[in-house]
Amino acid sequence: MMMINMIVKSMTIENFRPYKGPLSIDFARGEKNVTIIQGRNDMGKTSFINAFTWCLYDKEPFRDEGIEGRCNQLALDEVNIKDEVDVKVEMFMEDSSGRNIRIIRKQTFIKTSDMASRSKNNSELIIYRDDGLNEVKIENPDKYIKNNLPESLQEYFMFTGEKLTQFFKKDQELVKKGVYTLYQLDLLENINIQAKKWETYFSNKFRKINPKLSELKNELSQIIEDEQNDKILLRQNREHIKTLEVEIKTLYMEIGSSGADANEIRKDIENLNDEKRSLKYDLEGIQKEYSSLISDNFSHIMAYDLLKNLEKWAEFEEKSENEKDIPFVISDLKKLLKNKECVCGASLEKHTDQYKHIEHLIEYLEETSNESGLKIENIIAELLNVSGNVLARYPTNFSVDLSAKKQKIREVRQDIKTKEIKIEGLKTRLDNLDIDAIDELNKEINEKQKLIKTLTEDNTILTENLKTYPIMINELNNLISQAIEDEGVKDDISDKMDFCEEIKLISNKIHDELAVNIYQTLSKVVTDEYNTIHWKPDYKKIIVDQDFKVLVEKSRGNIVSATDPSTGSRNVLALTFMAALNSLSGFVLPQIIDTPIASLDLEMRSEVAKALPRYMEGKQMILLVMNSEYAGEFKTNIKKFVGYQYILDYVGSEGEGQTIIKEFD
Repeated sequence: MMMINMIVKSMTIENFRPYKGPLSIDFARGEKNVTIIQGRNDMGKTSFINAFTWCLYDKEPFRDEGIEGRCNQLALDEVNIKDEVDVKVEMFMEDSSGRNIRIIRKQTFIKTSDMASRSKNNSELIIYRDDGLNEVKIENPDKYIKNNLPESLQEYFMFTGEKLTQFFKKDQELVKKGVYTLYQLDLLENINIQAKKWETYFSNKFRKINPKLSELKNELSQIIEDEQNDKILLRQNREHIKTLEVEIKTLYMEIGSSGADANEIRKDIENLNDEKRSLKYDLEGIQKEYSSLISDNFSHIMAYDLLKNLEKWAEFEEKSENEKDIPFVISDLKKLLKNKECVCGASLEKHTDQYKHIEHLIEYLEETSNESGLKIENIIAELLNVSGNVLARYPTNFSVDLSAKKQKIREVRQDIKTKEIKIEGLKTRLDNLDIDAIDELNKEINEKQKLIKTLTEDNTILTENLKTYPIMINELNNLISQAIEDEGVKDDISDKMDFCEEIKLISNKIHDELAVNIYQTLSKVVTDEYNTIHWKPDYKKIIVDQDFKVLVEKSRGNIVSATDPSTGSRNVLALTFMAALNSLSGFVLPQIIDTPIASLDLEMRSEVAKALPRYMEGKQMILLVMNSEYAGEFKTNIKKFVGYQYILDYVGSEGEGQTIIKEFD
């Protein structure tokens, strides 16, 4: 069983990197549970936190790659070449039973030159446990650490500001595994694994005694396991669908934030082109109607004035002989010559054939007006007879119809122009969009929608299966009961198989219920605290899904990844997430943080100082801060929780000095 309490009482560092020592430090616990270790850059804060991890796990995860050795240079300067120097970190802790634990890691180095050394051996881990009378050496210290404080937990109580920023970029499966370890769900998984092993063992023995009954029991066991797995899978699928729907909503909002949906723009362009083609087709029809109106009625229109004059002649013919006035026609013809224009609109310039013909006609009429023979009235009468009903067929609404056609042509052309302008505008918008990015988002949406469809179909099958499992289980139980009664079988092995099956059912159920409760509770707690600390009302909700992927729902409803907010906001989110995990886990783990608030503004620092101690009530918090961090309202708000505060200082000349730890009030 893991150590439920990890209370660090003190630590001593000797010859570890910038610390020559031995240097000892006590850690705050109880009501004033915060320890402050303050120092400038390059003063040894990161080396201090690495001293923890090296002591426990023989690793320095917070150290950048470099050539600087682990052994302190001043300690090497004090010995001769080929002499040995021990590097040691010793921690005093208290376990869940209140017993004192002393953990020591040491490593011996040999001086090889004035500026270099090499390790003589691998580091050695030594652990002592105080049994009340004496210190007892733990025989297998690595196993003790693995069982009581596994390395997988390290990331949940020990981290730097930089690692906080990068936390949500990690593989989510690793986060999930770490959370399950933190909440001891791995213990339930191990129980289930062991139950399966024992069930298999007893099943093999039982098969030899009663093969038929053993087969029935194995079949029943498999159906019960399938039923439970399908229940879990159905719930997980439903949760997965909810997450996918949120992600799809987010993707649509990302497309919208790009300016517009490229697919919608393309669709609009296509529709406008269809409308433009339709208008052009309509325009061709109207233009044909316009041409036909003119061509079909051309002769009637051009002859209209002449025919009206012929009508006048007809009226003249109806008068009595005494009333007839031949000069009427002659005067009309002379008027044509004077106006140099025919009644049909044709030009009558002098010396043209038409002009001469009319002159001859006038001469003829004047000469023959009193003579017998061919009369002009006879000619006109013939024309009237030939023309028939030409006048009757004259398009009386021609000018109105022609004007209407012209107006319609103008309107359709304007509509076409408007469509073209809109199309060009949409094409410009399309050109300004990141089409590749939008297409990629649409592709992702389609994939998620397909997955939702698949999961929904799977859920339909799972739901139907879950209806049939009870029937199958009942039938098999009846068969098993009948077989036991018929064959008189009832022994220890059968009972043990049943017991293993019960353990599997219970452990799986508890595991599943706990997993659901963890991420749902985390979502609520992190949301409440994040909104308390963060000044900006842009963040509505923090969503932790079943895979422990963290999403942020903003006030406008869009969902973004936890990696999306600014560096400062990510740090606050990671701090609240880690603190919430710690507070909900049931463990008593210290929170050891290197430069936690460097990227936060003054207001956020103040709120962090108020919120973190609430999470860590009854636990320990060790903060390694820069001078600029431990100031202002942050210092004022957190100081009432501070039990110890230290400052890292550098003593000695440049290149030959060392970092020391001094306590101050």
